[in-house]
Amino acid sequence: MIPNIIPNSLSWRLRRVLCTLLLLVGAGGAHASDIYITAEFKPSTLNPDKRDFVNTTPWSGVCNSTHLQECIDRGWWSIDTGIRGIKHAVREDNYGPNGFYIGMPPARTVSVTSDDGAHTFDLQFNIIGTAMRLWDRQLDGRPEPAPNTSADNCNFGLTNRNANTYSIMRMMLRRDGGEGTVACALHWVDTNNYEMNEFDFTYKLTTPQPLGMPSGVYRGMTSFRVGGTGEGGDFDLGNGMVLEDNVVNVHFELDVHHPFELELPPGSDRAVLAPKGGWTQWSDDGIVPKALERELPFTVSSSGQFSVSLQCQYPLSDGRCAIRNMTQAAEDAPLDIQLTLPGFRVASTGEDAVGLPLTTTMAPPIFTTQSLVIRRPSRLHFAVNGEPVNKMLDHPGSHYRGDVTVIFDADP
Repeated sequence: MIPNIIPNSLSWRLRRVLCTLLLLVGAGGAHASDIYITAEFKPSTLNPDKRDFVNTTPWSGVCNSTHLQECIDRGWWSIDTGIRGIKHAVREDNYGPNGFYIGMPPARTVSVTSDDGAHTFDLQFNIIGTAMRLWDRQLDGRPEPAPNTSADNCNFGLTNRNANTYSIMRMMLRRDGGEGTVACALHWVDTNNYEMNEFDFTYKLTTPQPLGMPSGVYRGMTSFRVGGTGEGGDFDLGNGMVLEDNVVNVHFELDVHHPFELELPPGSDRAVLAPKGGWTQWSDDGIVPKALERELPFTVSSSGQFSVSLQCQYPLSDGRCAIRNMTQAAEDAPLDIQLTLPGFRVASTGEDAVGLPLTTTMAPPIFTTQSLVIRRPSRLHFAVNGEPVNKMLDHPGSHYRGDVTVIFDADP
């Protein structure tokens, strides 16, 4: 019996030691707070000139309360970092790090990549201000523990001055617009231990031009370290800070929805080629027409990029499509196909999309626009030009036909 008891006892002890080691490892890791900033570009036919992202980030922090309307009216957007801690303040009348003190970082460039990994764009993220609330939880100090005067290097956005609530709340807006590195501080704070139960930042997001971004969801992330003076944080909260978390991961999500609509009139699936003005000059006077042609109208609505490509039932080596004599043996007649999209440009060259030849051997051109284009009249032109017309007329009574497929790809 003894040999069975000893191994079981050792096994229990090993499990207990292992659990202890795991707990110690977990306790030594850095804590992080995750916040999410979202924006959407979804053009509307009611506002075709709208060319910017709309911020869809949920309100949080100091603006998500009685100050909401004021923040909306003034264009401030606060977001709670989730960072919490204790501030051991010491009164010094010098705007120093022993009091209400926040050092803020310079602007950052953040890359966002589409979910399919095919496209990457850069955005700029500026911290233009912060908000912090320090609360004397023990109520053992003065009801108004900070001065009502202005802050160093910042302007006040929102404050609870003269509230007499044993707390200090200030939204501080940087005077440099978030471009450089700056520290903002109050002149003094009463000596006391304060609970930091709110730490927000206000930001400006400079996004890529959404008209140049293919539809899709783009994601990116950057991290900020928060700490006390001398700890090397991106946000410096001064001396005497004890934080629960010390990293803020900021996740970005840009959602691009480009509308695309192609409207074809009835009968657009068939194009009958004929001379301009009809066949009278040929039938009456024997004058060979310069071209047999037909134009097919349609409308396009789009705010993004799209490509156009060609497929042929009877392809020619030069990339053109052909129509074939269905009645007797004859040479295929080449078709010249041109596309006109008023209001759109060829993305690679910037040229207007007017009379653009389409072939199967060319890279499908990608078209773009500078605004939301709504039901813009466009056209496809099909023609047999010049000498091939003569050859077709050498076979009177013949029927020429061929299928041509023009493909509009709204996600090139």
